[in-house]
Amino acid sequence: MKILFIIPSLLIIHPIFSQKMDVEFGQLSAGEMEMTHYEKDKEAKAVVLFDIGKSIFYDTDGGYDIRFTRHKRIKIFDNGESQHTEVSIPYYVDGYGKEEVVKSIEAITYNSENGRLTQKRLDPSTIYEEQLNKRWFNKKFVFPDVQDGAILEFRYVLETPFHFNLPDWRFQGKIPTIYSEYTVNMIPFYEYVFLVQGVSKFDYQNSVISKEKRTWGSVSEVYGQTFGNGVEFQDYIHTYVMKNVPAFRDESYITSINDYIIKMDFQLAKFHTPQGVTSNIISGWPVLNETLLKHEKFGKYIKNSSREAKKILKEKLELAGLNDQKKAEKIIDYVKNSFEWNNYYGKYASQSPKDLVTNKNGNAADINLFMIAMLNAAGIRTQPLILSTRNHGKIHFQYPFDHFTNYVIALVNTNSPFLADGTESLLPYNKLPTRCFNEKGLVVNKDDEPNWIGLSNTASSLEKNTIDIGLDPVTLNARTKVFVQSTSYKSFAQRRRFKDDTIKLKEYYASRIGTIHKIQTLGYKKLKLPYSVNFEGSYETEKVGNTIVIVPFLHLPLSKNNLVQKKRSYPVDFVHPWEDQFESRINIPNGFDLVTTPRPYTLEDDLAKINLTYDYSKGVFEATGSYKFKKATYSASEYTKIKRYLDDIIKYFNQPLVLEKTN
Repeated sequence: MKILFIIPSLLIIHPIFSQKMDVEFGQLSAGEMEMTHYEKDKEAKAVVLFDIGKSIFYDTDGGYDIRFTRHKRIKIFDNGESQHTEVSIPYYVDGYGKEEVVKSIEAITYNSENGRLTQKRLDPSTIYEEQLNKRWFNKKFVFPDVQDGAILEFRYVLETPFHFNLPDWRFQGKIPTIYSEYTVNMIPFYEYVFLVQGVSKFDYQNSVISKEKRTWGSVSEVYGQTFGNGVEFQDYIHTYVMKNVPAFRDESYITSINDYIIKMDFQLAKFHTPQGVTSNIISGWPVLNETLLKHEKFGKYIKNSSREAKKILKEKLELAGLNDQKKAEKIIDYVKNSFEWNNYYGKYASQSPKDLVTNKNGNAADINLFMIAMLNAAGIRTQPLILSTRNHGKIHFQYPFDHFTNYVIALVNTNSPFLADGTESLLPYNKLPTRCFNEKGLVVNKDDEPNWIGLSNTASSLEKNTIDIGLDPVTLNARTKVFVQSTSYKSFAQRRRFKDDTIKLKEYYASRIGTIHKIQTLGYKKLKLPYSVNFEGSYETEKVGNTIVIVPFLHLPLSKNNLVQKKRSYPVDFVHPWEDQFESRINIPNGFDLVTTPRPYTLEDDLAKINLTYDYSKGVFEATGSYKFKKATYSASEYTKIKRYLDDIIKYFNQPLVLEKTN
């Protein structure tokens, strides 16, 4: 659930429930070290005791910047939970001389040793920096000497000159949180929209006017008289508290955890000058489109790419006599195979077109904007389409903020229009990477009304497994031949994961089909065709006395259900419809009888289709099965059924066949 609030210039709300928490850094409360488990979640291996943040606007020479302070304390029940011992603090650099600054980092590890409380403070020299991309960095540190029962406490300050980047707040994480508080001291010149996700109300919420008066602008006082053009104002202090927030554990088959956890996002909506002039930051998608088309690293980049694009078309591509569809295919394939994606997202170019052509690599925007220029230069009307990738979160369509989108692809307007991306050489020219499948994308054009295009994939991806098993009458082990064939996005996943490397394929499949003696791959470079792998090997059967146990489909079907919660309030997102098929033929030598045969299973509704059958005739046991999920995304109300279907698949498709030696 997402709820929208406007933070206006004046808002007074009486407190709800109890008051907020007061804590001091370095001072533990009674009972924190003795705590052995979290009563509301006894399985939790760690718990956030409190997480308290505060943002204020502070005076600078040029106006006001934002100072964010965070203070967090975590109780560790199991020191194997190492992910909580490392802290990352992201900060932003705009590339034009402005940047956020992280400072005043403090951290303490508390342990109880022989009944005595010990403290180990973080050595500042161990704090290090990590670059995520050209704009985002992390300050990182690791808590020292973390033992079972330890308490980890840290505090830091982040200062930002970016008013659009008022720090957001997460009330929920991957472990339970006992107390989470965020306070924002607003000034009347900046008006924000904030979106609350996951809850309908807070456990405590309060808004008051500060008693302290401040002044924006120069003011002087002479004999009790005030002179100058300064504007006097008071802060509006907003506080939000959530208590006993459960852990967010179910991350299977979702777009991004950011789409579902309990959190607050802030977006700058208006700026009011001290002189009373108001500037609207939220303007509308058409205005954002116009801004993008005029941007040096977006619309102008496409125009500036024309010269290099025409040169390539003339010197390296023969397009004469081809229709637009074939021309587009050839151009897109050229881009995919000539430029290497550096794994950075983005909708703004990071280098000039000439440098891209020289360097042969770039971010997604470099490659896709240049590809758009090439298609346009060939006479194929192509428009950029901006979107939010799956890990970036969903777009709030009612609020046209630039940072809601982080990626650009191409809308190619041939007789049969299609979407294209030039970053993945192992995908066909008219297939998008799965990271792009996130509801809708916006066509960047000059139209007065926004044109949203759906970004879903309805075509099913298939993996077919054909298995031939022959029993050795002497060793009673199995000789195996396995043929694995995949199509569409399943084949892309195979190609991308293994890169046609037979050593990697052997390592992956050995635990699923046994010892592999021979391997052959087919269709790696033929992207429109299935990708196939042939295996020949041996499989050691399970032997108990005179009986032999064989799993007809080996260990190729699903064996674990990642949907573990009893219920959930958000969709199951498989990205695309998919199907797995299995055919197994087992040659049973003379002198063996079937003792136990697997049970068949059949189910079909509008959500899924599952079919499993067996046949035994003239010494040959045949098993045929398939499970198909018909939709890319299932609603929360369908969760229980999908979870049960996956449980049934695991139960029935991994049933053993038991043979007994009779002579």
